[in-house]
Amino acid sequence: MQNKKSLLQRLLVIYITFFIVLVASIAHGILPNFSRGAAEGAELGNDIAEKWKSGVPRMIYMLGDIRVTGQPETAVEIAAAPGVEIKANVRKLALVVEQNAPGTSPLGLAFRSIGGSAWLYALVMLCPLLYLAIIVLMFVIIHSLRRSIREERTLDKRNVWYLRAIGMLTIVTELISDTVDWVMNSRAAELLAGSGYTVDAGFHVSYAMIIMGILILFAAEVFAIGQNLSEEQKLTI
Repeated sequence: MQNKKSLLQRLLVIYITFFIVLVASIAHGILPNFSRGAAEGAELGNDIAEKWKSGVPRMIYMLGDIRVTGQPETAVEIAAAPGVEIKANVRKLALVVEQNAPGTSPLGLAFRSIGGSAWLYALVMLCPLLYLAIIVLMFVIIHSLRRSIREERTLDKRNVWYLRAIGMLTIVTELISDTVDWVMNSRAAELLAGSGYTVDAGFHVSYAMIIMGILILFAAEVFAIGQNLSEEQKLTI
């Protein structure tokens, strides 16, 4: 029992460490973008409302993190001191597109403010919710481990399902984010055709997050095998 308790304590430390790293990475990578996006969205909403009130409804939407592989020679001019020449290479663009939208309701314009598509808007809003679900599941697992240590019993079977859910959510969230980026870059490539800018419209995947999700699924299956062996051992005694 002492060995089992020690194992549970080590698992608890690992889960807490992973939980802290996960929350820190989300806070560092998502919250700044979320706060900046909220400010830009509020400004965009005011512009949409003003256009609607003026009687000339316009659809205004954002295309962010556009990957640029080529640009016009005079794209960015930077003033410098005499004898100093500065050249700027543009690698990413953030576009704000405005076009006519006769007969469109204000709500329809609002839900198309990201990428010009309502379903793209829904996918962007879904990603933070999925990250929140991952954090909640990690918190539930940590609470369950603490209870297991206190009561000196084996791991709860539900933890295996929680781990599987975290692994799947990690992979799904990354694929959704990559799909959104691909659609936005493809749309930007169409809009910037002939402008001198070359947009990378390829589908790019962050394999680090995919591998992390697979490792979490692998860990879940290892725990499941351990639980099954423990139950079989109890039946043979």
